[in-house]
Amino acid sequence: MKRKTTGTGGVVDSVEHHWKRRPSEIRGYTRTLYMTDDNGDYLRVDYNTKEKRVRLYVEDASEGGIPYYAIIAGGRITAEKNAQTGRSLSLSDKFGQRAELFGAIGNREVLKLINENYGIGAKGKSQRGIEKRIVLERTRKRYFKPEDYGGVSRKEVIKQFFRLQRIDVIDMLIGAMIVSIVYLYFYDFYVAGIISGCFGVLIGGVDIFIRKRDPFFPKIIAFFIAGGWLYFYGYYYR
Repeated sequence: MKRKTTGTGGVVDSVEHHWKRRPSEIRGYTRTLYMTDDNGDYLRVDYNTKEKRVRLYVEDASEGGIPYYAIIAGGRITAEKNAQTGRSLSLSDKFGQRAELFGAIGNREVLKLINENYGIGAKGKSQRGIEKRIVLERTRKRYFKPEDYGGVSRKEVIKQFFRLQRIDVIDMLIGAMIVSIVYLYFYDFYVAGIISGCFGVLIGGVDIFIRKRDPFFPKIIAFFIAGGWLYFYGYYYR
């Protein structure tokens, strides 16, 4: 059978890989598609087309077969959990790195229900674009929907929010230097404020799209606040 290798080390056959089909024994689902890939991971998709609901499931062989599942209803992810502990967590990486395998199920109706979540079935989109979408989704859930992480305390979410790394310190020093140079060149707080705000947006984009890491929001907010103060001070008192 002719095969192609995925960007994550997995293998996708040219004809639906090894996906098999049978009735689902899980309540609320009618059919199941399942397979075991060449890495030993067990993948499964339970679905109910009438209720527009899909359950994605994977047992990660690299972790000793720890099971994870995500539920997609109405085209939106409604639950992501470690099936062994019941803990809620982001599974963007778990399913995103296996997007090609899940996308090879060969059932268009089910792929439509998945709605390109985790990059599954995303046609005409580059792998880089899919990775960006995964990073954005992970960031959104970590910082803006902490209730999705039932196993993580609010204190831990706050600690992650304020966790400063060396690269963030360097960014802040570079940004402060750029804003200072702009001010010394133009002698205008108004212009310096605009540059500060723009740098905050720019460095956040660099974190997400180039470094592929969660942005350090206090760093971005600091440039916005400094930029706002400089802007209004320069606007009213220059």
